[in-house]
Amino acid sequence: MAEKRVDPATGEAVTLKELMAHYKGTYKKREVEDYWDGYCKVPKSKAKEKKPAKEQKPEPKAKAKAKAKAEAKPKAKAKPATKPAEDVEAKGIRTGKDGGASALAKLRSFSKCVLAEYVWLDADGVTRSKTMTMTARPLKVSDLKVWNYDGSSTGQAEGSNSEVLLKPRAIFNDPFRGYPHVMVLADAWNAWDDKPAKNNTRVACAETMDMYRSLDPWFGIEQEYTLMKPGKVGLKSAVPLGFNADGSEPAPQGPYYTGAGFNVAIGRPVADEHYKMCLEAGIKISGINAEVMPGQWEFQVGPCRGIEMGDHLIMSRYIMLRVTEKHDCICSFDPKPKEGDWNGAGCHTNFSVEPMRAAGGYDCIVKVCEAFGKATKDHIKEYGEDNDKRLTGKHETCDINTFKYGVANRGASIRIPRDAEKSGRGYMEDRRPGANCDPYRVTNIIMKTTGECLAAETIEAGAKMHTAFVFIKPHAVYDKVKELVKDKLVAEGMTILKEGQIKAEVIDKKKLIDTHYGAIAAKAVSMKPSQLTVQEKAQQEFEKQFGVAWSKVMEEGLVFNALDGAKKLGISSDELGKKYDTLKKGEDIIKFGGGFYCGKVDSIYVINGFYMNMRSKFTAPGTSIYYYEVEWPAEKMKWADFRGKMLGPTDPATAPTGSIRNEIYNKWAELGLKAQPDTGDNGVHASASPFEALAERSNWLRASITKDPFGKAVLASGVTMHMIKEWFDDPAVSFEGGKKSLFDLVEDLDAAECLKKLKAIAAEN
Repeated sequence: MAEKRVDPATGEAVTLKELMAHYKGTYKKREVEDYWDGYCKVPKSKAKEKKPAKEQKPEPKAKAKAKAKAEAKPKAKAKPATKPAEDVEAKGIRTGKDGGASALAKLRSFSKCVLAEYVWLDADGVTRSKTMTMTARPLKVSDLKVWNYDGSSTGQAEGSNSEVLLKPRAIFNDPFRGYPHVMVLADAWNAWDDKPAKNNTRVACAETMDMYRSLDPWFGIEQEYTLMKPGKVGLKSAVPLGFNADGSEPAPQGPYYTGAGFNVAIGRPVADEHYKMCLEAGIKISGINAEVMPGQWEFQVGPCRGIEMGDHLIMSRYIMLRVTEKHDCICSFDPKPKEGDWNGAGCHTNFSVEPMRAAGGYDCIVKVCEAFGKATKDHIKEYGEDNDKRLTGKHETCDINTFKYGVANRGASIRIPRDAEKSGRGYMEDRRPGANCDPYRVTNIIMKTTGECLAAETIEAGAKMHTAFVFIKPHAVYDKVKELVKDKLVAEGMTILKEGQIKAEVIDKKKLIDTHYGAIAAKAVSMKPSQLTVQEKAQQEFEKQFGVAWSKVMEEGLVFNALDGAKKLGISSDELGKKYDTLKKGEDIIKFGGGFYCGKVDSIYVINGFYMNMRSKFTAPGTSIYYYEVEWPAEKMKWADFRGKMLGPTDPATAPTGSIRNEIYNKWAELGLKAQPDTGDNGVHASASPFEALAERSNWLRASITKDPFGKAVLASGVTMHMIKEWFDDPAVSFEGGKKSLFDLVEDLDAAECLKKLKAIAAEN
């Protein structure tokens, strides 16, 4: 019976297959698989059987102590729940991708259209917005179009070159206009160079969150604000809503915090309406309360994961500004809205990473607090303007020039909850950010300092063990070969983590072999010749060898990838592969670069035609591979020895005596092979480096990068998730003055050296 887990987005127990079907068309297959592995939990009844209740991890709390679900939807693409599509269609409202102006032009009426309120930050960090009419209600961010606005009016561009782009990042329900209308959180980009516009701090924050995604950061922000009496239009308000009409000050602080009553809870209608509006929008608002000064309130947003924290807080601020429009008051996020013996307004940021929430995590909390102390000035710079007026050492603050942390100490820079000390794990609260802080800058510096603090341990852990992917090739999958390979691996002190068979039908359907061969396969199957870059020197060699310019054969349409080349010639891919195998280097075929060949077949030129034969060996019906995922202590065997001595080089005839490839080569008949192995069919494949092993295990075994020790170490080394996935295709990267194959640069390096090299490559790219 298929395993069931609870989808935190719906609360329902489902199988992986059912989860795939539910999110089909909304998320990519790999994203759903990562979601299943990382966030979907075993139903409580089963979880209790496996684990005592006392071992369950405590959830971090916002100040209001409102309990929130620990799990979230997949990061960055999380969106609030929407009504069933059939209900929408019944009302005549389309869902999905916006048709744009051309679709609008064909409509007789816009009455069934959807309004999208785009919201973004201007040069001063203030929310701006504008509305677009759309042909359909978007279900995901990619359904939305990139829009633009006049950046010269927001302090983000010059009048002579004022167009700034709005790139959608998150979708919320529109609580003001109601269903099916939406609000869109977007960030700003220069139209002229496609770089982040002035004050687009989300980009840097997203990169940091991506880099340290394996730490699974949770945030909860307590946004304080002060309701002010309207002053002159366009000018800063000076009088809080709760202050007397005759200009005199109200009674001292004391009764207002969490109070009730006409002269105590000043502005409750605003706070309550904002709360409801945020819930309708799909914002993760978890509580509200009246604060210490009259007219001062707080709302809590979170727990949120990663970049989601900034998105939800920015949208909640925007909703607050909209709510005050009809309550004859102004919302101020000033950290010290009223001088005198009155509390300022902060943005206390509750924070934890997975090691803090795990058993024994209290030590991690203390370690991170110590790291924060060493970076005090860097943090204060990111925590909001005029924060010095608030952080005075009075009114529940620590002086801006002092750093201290303590348990249950509201006068400290960092407060550690008493529950965290008691249970030995939990979260920490940074009390320094001001009410006007940029949440992207705050969460970015918090995660960066934490990540750097914990990176050393993560990198050290990832460098201690070597994990490789080994498989017996289809031509050699026989019981005696399996026995030989397994015995050899175990004899060399390796631990077999997993082993099994992958059939040709699966390899073909999931394109596992195409992903495995990366750039080689892409050039042969999916990329068109016009998408390929042929260096000038290579073009000169081509003309010298074939007597015709590369530009001319491209212009005449004589160059094809292997797949299209077979169709052009009217032959099968296998037949093309056989023709390609007869080509002679220096005569009929030329090498343009690593894994990049061009051969003349009959009257046309074919890119990587050899690949089709390679592929067919793995996808022929009735065949399969047999794999082993193995690990061993890095200190016990170097990666170069693993490949050179234990496995043996590509040519099995020259492999060292006793190596796996040499043993299969010499005993091929005894082992049941139909022919003696050669350079192509050499019996066994094994990863060429720890990084290539990560790529192969991610492809063939769907290994999670963020859960894998080496994957975590790569991320901790400063390589982003986006970069890792790009590098899995073995691109040519800039390094030490030239362009080289990524896999070639790290080939045969031990884990520790591989991590250092990857970090250096990332720095140059």
